Amino acid sequence: MLKSYRNFLYKAFCLLLASLIILSFGKLKDYENNLTSVKEFVGNTPVTLTFKDNAATSGIVFLAHGFAGSTSFMRPIAVALAEAGYLTVRFDFLGHGRHPLPYSGDITTIEGATQKFVNQTNEILSHYLTKYDYSFSMIIGHSMASDIIVRSASLNPSIKSTVAISAYTDALKAKEPKNTLILNGQWEPQLRAKSLEILKNIGIDNPREGRFYGRANDNTIRKVDFIENADHVGVLYSKRTQKELIDWVNLINEDKNVFVGNNIGVWTGILFFSGFFLVITLTKFLPLKTSGKNRFSYIRFFSINIFACALPPFILYHFKINYVEFPAHNHLINQMILISIILFFSFPFTQIKALISSFNLQLFAFLFILFCVFFGTILDNYVSSFLLNGNRIPLFFSCLIGTVPLMILMQMYYDNYSYGWIAGNIFKLFFIISLSTSILLDISQLFIMGYAIILFLAFALIFGFLSNMVSKKYNNTLSVGLANGVALAWTFSTALPLYVN
Repeated sequence: MLKSYRNFLYKAFCLLLASLIILSFGKLKDYENNLTSVKEFVGNTPVTLTFKDNAATSGIVFLAHGFAGSTSFMRPIAVALAEAGYLTVRFDFLGHGRHPLPYSGDITTIEGATQKFVNQTNEILSHYLTKYDYSFSMIIGHSMASDIIVRSASLNPSIKSTVAISAYTDALKAKEPKNTLILNGQWEPQLRAKSLEILKNIGIDNPREGRFYGRANDNTIRKVDFIENADHVGVLYSKRTQKELIDWVNLINEDKNVFVGNNIGVWTGILFFSGFFLVITLTKFLPLKTSGKNRFSYIRFFSINIFACALPPFILYHFKINYVEFPAHNHLINQMILISIILFFSFPFTQIKALISSFNLQLFAFLFILFCVFFGTILDNYVSSFLLNGNRIPLFFSCLIGTVPLMILMQMYYDNYSYGWIAGNIFKLFFIISLSTSILLDISQLFIMGYAIILFLAFALIFGFLSNMVSKKYNNTLSVGLANGVALAWTFSTALPLYVN
């Protein structure tokens, strides 16, 4: 009786989650029902134009994403401004999103990557300001792009206003660029303090958040403010950010556009986690396939893993094989291969041999579609680029050389040993420490691997957790490990910026 009641609750919960998935898809689609988005290229730069159907256009707004981001991050703001009657222009920087070319140079210096990004932004501005002769134009940039758009707008008198979100810039002057708003998340204390320092540096005594400085008649309005309950990424999805931007554009453009905000971030989260919990709940209905567990030797485990993760950074500092042209990706592939080789010889040959006979194509296909198609499509549309294109396709196949053996061996810890979940998670920690050591040894070339660590943590928390839930039922190490390896290679090849020396 109790079992039947529990099954009924599980089925009801599955139905609720499936309904939320359908509702979320509908809500996200509804936000753009009255809008049209057009994708095109300016030179090599992929651009997305979004505008309201059959409505007069009040002006043009350019949107620039931050480091390791893409146009998808700026989608909620683009939709809100398009609903207010503006043509919005989003584009991917070199090495980011769907841009086919890598970037080069130091992003912390104006002479390096920053200047290339400024030149790219100026090319976009020149193209669309010439193509569309609107009386009002504005540019918005997030994080890294806050500095780039301030520099670009200062060189372009046609830009009537600049908005720096999560601002990192030191380029703001008393009169350039015109009419500047700086927005930070409430939970960005360092950037909030930095923004007030920016105002001090241009001659404003004792500046305060939420106050206007300067004059409208000479386009020197300055304002710093914060968005409640928002962090560095959440500030882009906050409805309060959208309201602040519409109020600002109405002030500068002397317009009265009606605010029609969106909750794209909220519904994206509901969609993503409804799918996540639906998979977890559905595994309750799978028959359990048990198998024997090997005895866990703590001394052997820690000795092998410390050796496997401590040695590679120092070997690769002096020698590595060139698989790809991108230093961070190339080092990542080398390090995963080297760790996998060392770990391979720590497992009994009988366990390695047993993997091949257990492969299940249907299980692998299910996990691949779940990770790379279902979740991947959500991430690509509303978070950051996650679909393969251009030179990221051969990069994906190169990453497989490192991710597949590493993920299969990691899954062997989870599936084949008592307390395997402890062993698997400890190994993940060792792997992160190993990558961090490599970064410290050559930070100028490998700093992008810091973002790879963030991606790996997110991968482990979401995809890794789901695959282990499935593996507990199916007990198929090779299928699950291979799916994880493919998904991790997909993640590294699509989400990490492309950088060359």
